[in-house]
Amino acid sequence: MNIERRERIWSEWYAWHPVLPIDDTVFWLETVYWRETAEGLWQYRSFRPEAERIKASAAMPIYPGA
Repeated sequence: MNIERRERIWSEWYAWHPVLPIDDTVFWLETVYWRETAEGLWQYRSFRPEAERIKASAAMPIYPGA
């Protein structure tokens, strides 16, 4: 399989451990998408619309000293 083609394909995956998508904040116990980079590393992405990201970040509790 051509590596360039493989890099463009995102596969659905259930994040059963914390992952940091390149376009979002930490996901855990949620559906994300992953692909393998040319360097052999896994890369995650959420594909959530910007409006959903803003809404979710506004709902995050803020803790002093965090």
